[in-house]
Amino acid sequence: MIEIGYTTLDGDDTVTGTYNSPVDANTALEALNITLRSRDDIYTLFIQADHGQGMIKYGFLDPVEA
Repeated sequence: MIEIGYTTLDGDDTVTGTYNSPVDANTALEALNITLRSRDDIYTLFIQADHGQGMIKYGFLDPVEA
């Protein structure tokens, strides 16, 4: 299971979707980046997965400026 989401400037994480495929997760992360363009409180977008030790963030994407 792969989750995507974002972290705000005040450190709050929000998971926005869960995917079985890395391809689907990457596509959704790109769409999320576009969706969040108008917000100025986003610190980073992330991908995380559980490989037996709980959810671990392993990929990060800086938000694209509008």
